[in-house]
Amino acid sequence: MDNQEKTPSNISFIDQNTIYQIRVNGKITSSLINIVDGMQIRQEAEADNLSLIGWLPDQSALLGLLNGLDEIHYEILSVSLLPIIRS
Repeated sequence: MDNQEKTPSNISFIDQNTIYQIRVNGKITSSLINIVDGMQIRQEAEADNLSLIGWLPDQSALLGLLNGLDEIHYEILSVSLLPIIRS
């Protein structure tokens, strides 16, 4: 029997060619700016919804960001992966 690990075909790996979009409910504050560390902050059409868009190195960094957002009382609406489109 082969000792190599089998990976289901429906699992994709996150790499530096993928960016995150994290949607939160709240306003832009200095605390938010300090936590997102270089991610883009975009105001959405809904009054208090923001999109945080940027690359994170790994899932540990994502979890740290999500915990930081929770600590400053931002409601996390969604987390999505946005692939980079190459021309």
